Amino acid sequence: MLTKRLTKLISVLPHCDVLCDVGCDHGYVGIEALSRSIAKNVIFVDVSAKSLDKARQNCPEEYLPFAEFVCCDGLGSIVCDTAIIAGMGGLEIVSILNNAKFTPDQLVLQPMRNQKDVREYLTQNYEIISDEKFHDYKFYDLIVAKKHDKPTKLTDLELEFGKTNLKSPSQDFIDYLDAELTKTKNIPIFNGDATLQARATLLEQMLAEFSAKRRKN
Repeated sequence: MLTKRLTKLISVLPHCDVLCDVGCDHGYVGIEALSRSIAKNVIFVDVSAKSLDKARQNCPEEYLPFAEFVCCDGLGSIVCDTAIIAGMGGLEIVSILNNAKFTPDQLVLQPMRNQKDVREYLTQNYEIISDEKFHDYKFYDLIVAKKHDKPTKLTDLELEFGKTNLKSPSQDFIDYLDAELTKTKNIPIFNGDATLQARATLLEQMLAEFSAKRRKN
């Protein structure tokens, strides 16, 4: 059974000819993309040969003609129109994209940390279609982007929190802000640190604004 996290990743995958599932692990996302006809072909990539073997074993025989399994670190010289890179740190994702010989036209990214670095990278050549926070035992960020000659320009707040979260705040995002506020206030040096106090004030203002907005809707 797919987790909420994997189900969420699959739900935002754009239809494509060739999907590259980078760091595919067991291959669940790529297999679902084939079974739902989201992708015509899937390239399963993992730096671990053992993980790649698991993906190959999990892939139903009927989909094997449309699947390729590549053991390598990142995208390398792989050509695809769409790539999903999930469950890695933001700096690692940026490194993978910077080192790719051919950057995909469409990206689905789920950075575990350093999300701001990912957003800053995307502002160079991509339009950010969506950038949202969701919860599945922990909070995750999910970014969908498309290559564009006029890439998305982001404000400082959008770089930190994601433009979709600010434009259409979900309950998951509001819960995230609440958790961040609690964490900030519980830092031992909070009472003597003006930067932490300013962040707490910002989070309180955002919570009040977005909670009121959701009540009206």
